[in-house]
Amino acid sequence: MPNELIPHRPDATALVATQEGIGMAGLAKRGDTWHLRMRVPRRYASVEKRKELHRSLKTGDKKEAQGRLAAVESQILAELDAKLVGMDTPGTRSHYEAIARLTTARGFGYRTAQELADGDLGDILRRVDALKASGDAPTEDAAQALLGGVERPRETLGEIAERMPEMFPAEVRDKNARQRSTWEKRWTRPAGKVTELLGRDPALEDISRSDAVSLRDALQDRILEGSMKGASAQKDLQNLNLLWKKYHQHLGVDLAEMPPSPFRGLGDGMSRLDEDSRKPEVPLDVIEQILLPDAMEHMNDEEADITRVLVETGARQSEITDLPPGSICIDHPIPHVWIRFERAPDGEEYARELKNKATKRQIPLVGVALAAMKRHPNGFPRYRGKGTYSAAANKSLRRYLPDGVTIGGLRHSFETRLKNAGVDSDDRAELMGHSVRRARGREWYGDSMPLEKRLEYHEKIAIKPRRALPAP
Repeated sequence: MPNELIPHRPDATALVATQEGIGMAGLAKRGDTWHLRMRVPRRYASVEKRKELHRSLKTGDKKEAQGRLAAVESQILAELDAKLVGMDTPGTRSHYEAIARLTTARGFGYRTAQELADGDLGDILRRVDALKASGDAPTEDAAQALLGGVERPRETLGEIAERMPEMFPAEVRDKNARQRSTWEKRWTRPAGKVTELLGRDPALEDISRSDAVSLRDALQDRILEGSMKGASAQKDLQNLNLLWKKYHQHLGVDLAEMPPSPFRGLGDGMSRLDEDSRKPEVPLDVIEQILLPDAMEHMNDEEADITRVLVETGARQSEITDLPPGSICIDHPIPHVWIRFERAPDGEEYARELKNKATKRQIPLVGVALAAMKRHPNGFPRYRGKGTYSAAANKSLRRYLPDGVTIGGLRHSFETRLKNAGVDSDDRAELMGHSVRRARGREWYGDSMPLEKRLEYHEKIAIKPRRALPAP
């Protein structure tokens, strides 16, 4: 019976193509059994001399073979990676990570020889059976992987925090420079606090529950003395717990076999130690005062107009400061700005992520906000992606803002204005970019609010300036 092949590439003209393959691999039938057939990528030439690899999929059913193809291809690539990294000095981090990924590709979680010896005998026997079934010799990488032949590297918490972008490149790919920096600090900042408060940068595996509790107690002391916010401490502990999980997931450790995080649950409730974790609102009479031209005389043009836009949009500061030109729709029948995911393949300036799905929305421009955006149809390049607006505005308006109130309170003031105007909680959530599901306490099904309805609400609460403002 002639071989039937399902290639993955259209240029494989010598083959009889019957269906597009998956990834780099295709299906080839030998006798009654389907096999994977794939070209070896050039990067593996130093460890694999063959140009093409074949592996039985152990079935004569085409659909079943197609279902197994991707998993077997991943297994082969993991084996090639292990061989490639195996040329490094044993004991290196990269060698260990390749072996751990190979274990995962074979359907097991990586465990060292000692961990296997201390565990269930049945687990060892299943691993040995898997090696026999695939025909792996005891000296091959697969045997090292499944039987725990490589010790775990002793990386410190600080080293792991620094390597997070390297381990999770997809999570920083579409971030601009400021967003990437914020994401990196999510890990490096709490790791730095561990070093500072414990007096050492511990190896991750050496961090005990008592170490983590000592850290929590030290953070709590800082909160009580007023040098740190409870919400910040809570977030740091939660991020340390998440770092622990993500690192082990990166290594391919099965969730059921993952050692418990020493930081689990320690951050819960720490935000309640703050007197008020919600930013105080800017009172309406203060808003009216700072909208006066004289109040903004110490501000540059962009700083002043960002402030005006925030007053009448209720947006987050970064949603306005980071606006790219393409999301500013001044000439639309209903002038508005788009808050949405931005990808910038040719540069980072306009790239930005969203906080969550609910954040994506159109915000109509009315009153002082419309006039301000007409003066800046291309946005605010002085502040775009820098995160420096808040400090500048708070300094400029300090004489007007009450004690303990910052420019960030404009967003809370906007929500209160909506509430006082009779706008219900669901609609307020949509206008503010909050989750309607969270506002309702249950799932929400329905279309998003049309721009016309949004405009109606914004016009309803628009502030009339006491004196004429600069013309657009």
